[in-house]
Amino acid sequence: MTVASGLAAKAPKRDPIAFISFFGIALPIMAIVFESVAGLCRGMFFDPMPTLFHTAMFATIPLANARLVYALSRNEAQLPAPWAWLHVFSLGVGIFYSLVFLPLMPFAVLGVILFGLGLLGLAPLFSVISGLRARWAIEQRTLRKQVKLRYGLGLALVAFIAIDMPATVTAIGVRMATESAPDARLRGIKLLRAVGNEDVLLRFCYGKSGRSTDMVGFLLDLKRSVQPEQVRPIFYQVTGEAFNSRPSPVKARPRSPFDMDFDRADFFDNEQGGEVVGGRAPGVTLDSSRMDGSVDAHAALGYIEWTMEFHNASQAAQEGRAEIALPPGAVVSRATLWINGEEREAAFGGRSQVRAAYESVVKQRRDPLLVTTAGADRVLVQLFPIQPGSDMKIRIGISAPMTASGPNGVHLQLPSFSERNFELAPTLRHAVWFESSTPLAGSAGLKAETGPGGLSAVRGMLAEPAPGQPVSAIEAPGVMPAALAWSVDDKNRDGKVIVQTRRMVPVEAPGRVALVIDGSRSMREMQGQLLEALAAFPPNVELALVFAGDEDAPLFLHNRADSLPTRRYLQGLEFTGGRDSSAALAAAWDWAGQARGAVVWIHGPQPVLLNETDHLGQRFARRAGQVTLYDLAAVAGPNALAKQFDGIDGVTRVARHRTLAADLQRLFAQWAPGATRVVVARERRAAGGLEVAAKTSSHLGRLWAAGHVEKLGADGFEPGRAVALAMRYQLVTPVSGAVVLESAEQYEAAGLEPVAPGSVPTIPEPETWLLIIVVLLALLWHRRYRHNDRSKPSAA
Repeated sequence: MTVASGLAAKAPKRDPIAFISFFGIALPIMAIVFESVAGLCRGMFFDPMPTLFHTAMFATIPLANARLVYALSRNEAQLPAPWAWLHVFSLGVGIFYSLVFLPLMPFAVLGVILFGLGLLGLAPLFSVISGLRARWAIEQRTLRKQVKLRYGLGLALVAFIAIDMPATVTAIGVRMATESAPDARLRGIKLLRAVGNEDVLLRFCYGKSGRSTDMVGFLLDLKRSVQPEQVRPIFYQVTGEAFNSRPSPVKARPRSPFDMDFDRADFFDNEQGGEVVGGRAPGVTLDSSRMDGSVDAHAALGYIEWTMEFHNASQAAQEGRAEIALPPGAVVSRATLWINGEEREAAFGGRSQVRAAYESVVKQRRDPLLVTTAGADRVLVQLFPIQPGSDMKIRIGISAPMTASGPNGVHLQLPSFSERNFELAPTLRHAVWFESSTPLAGSAGLKAETGPGGLSAVRGMLAEPAPGQPVSAIEAPGVMPAALAWSVDDKNRDGKVIVQTRRMVPVEAPGRVALVIDGSRSMREMQGQLLEALAAFPPNVELALVFAGDEDAPLFLHNRADSLPTRRYLQGLEFTGGRDSSAALAAAWDWAGQARGAVVWIHGPQPVLLNETDHLGQRFARRAGQVTLYDLAAVAGPNALAKQFDGIDGVTRVARHRTLAADLQRLFAQWAPGATRVVVARERRAAGGLEVAAKTSSHLGRLWAAGHVEKLGADGFEPGRAVALAMRYQLVTPVSGAVVLESAEQYEAAGLEPVAPGSVPTIPEPETWLLIIVVLLALLWHRRYRHNDRSKPSAA
């Protein structure tokens, strides 16, 4: 018998080319394409190919099997060395993915039986079987051994360890940071800050996209699964940012005929209809934004209408949510939703009433808009559904007092997002246009001009402020607000008016001031401004610094005779990650309270509560008036800790206008010897003895009502009166909210009634139109008078 005939006798009767072509080539290719386009596994379980490296490694499976089929068809005796190594490497990749998919294989088998879809989940296992069968076929045909399988397995293991190292280290750090022991948690946080991967950590915040292919993470997940709600505070402690301040790792995809819509955003959006902003909604963007406003600088009042249009590029109806930082002391007095191109005004009602109405309609997938308060000077805006491929347009009206800019002049801080679950379009700019009867100025990007009738205006395009940037504002430089202003109370028919008085009173400087400095990474760029502001601290007040770090820090006492040690102390502070300020605030309160003092809390975003805060509220409640807390947000963003002080007397939120150093210097100047401050009081009383020139817009009545609602709510004895007052003046307050529903039946079912369109504030205000008419009539009369005077014959 010849060698050739012997080989033929040992060869298998049938070549497995067809089997390998389908299960080893076509099926893995289908798995790659289907997962890339439809995202079935990513949306429902975990992300098997989170990076291009993972995709490339999985692609070696069909590539190597294709070369094996070619070798079998050509009766090659042996694969070339590079292809032989690629073959065993692809087998290692297939074995590895088979282990990762092992817990899902029962579901995959069930899916094949019921839907015909689970076959893709079995692709790694079938690819291994195909590769081994092809390897055996070549060895049986040629009697030559290929590259040893263990070499390929080892090579694949090394490759996976290398590309999954960031995920593996991050998974270990996350488990450490969720331990019950505080020391273990802190070690986990420090490990993540040092070597953790922030992108991987962000994926953990979104649940199913968080787990990848790292075997260590897989085994840890089997032992103790970590939920997104546990990781989101860790993300803040590691980065100093809220997790939803960054784009979602789950990208929106264009519609495709292969898209089975398994990653429907509304299906996985656990925060939908709730009271938190939550994770970013893939595909939802704010496409256009405009802010129109009017300013009465003499009464120190302003009104802003913020119109926004959202677009949903995803394939699922989604909810847009945003927390908006209002100007200090402002109140939302209008909410509008466009339905089928028609403006629909909101109904105002009790907070629980409007939320129940919104949640009931969300379940029906209709068109509601909800606005409620989210802490002092903040509101939560929710709109649903933003339909796939469609737009949704809303408008928020804000009545606001203006804040003193210094000895002369007032300014109006513009609203901004402190937290949102949508992206801003890359080209988005806020189109800003404000008018007033007094000269105006504005932030960089706004241009002052004179309009019809001598009205002053500022307008231009503004970008959304980045973290650490000064807030945008409209200024009335050189204008001293009048000592008295009044407006008609158009919500009552008893003839009474709303009166506002402003007076200067001397300031009693605190005996002690404690500066609590947030040690988060967001404050790192503010270190130089803290040093600059320190030079302006008045020498007549005792000062201490408390740094909020990972561990309790002692008070640093400032030497009024020598500031150099304090400057060195500030320069040596390390700002990293996200820190909790509650312990530092408690220590500062205890020290300042010994001399009827003040605490100035200078901080960045603090989106989560890391420790209990009851002890802080207890201090203010049991020793009311002993310590004043000045809340100064150096970097804008959500702040869960600040919300714990809502409704507590003795808490003042410092208005931002310029740089941190300038705003701190303005605050410190109030405590200098002989300093005074402005006290504003609003009351409702009978008309009489009021000058017509002091009349202002109805926003004065809205601000009075907002303050009175807050007082009634703080007393706690008359919540019904507080809600009724807020509804009468159409205000969003801690006890009331605004909701837009789609139909009269929905309003009736909720016991609500939308406000009449003629009762809402508008731009410009009626007083502004009256001023324009008066000025135009005066100009026409003056022009006619001059014409008649020129037409008379000369006396000569």
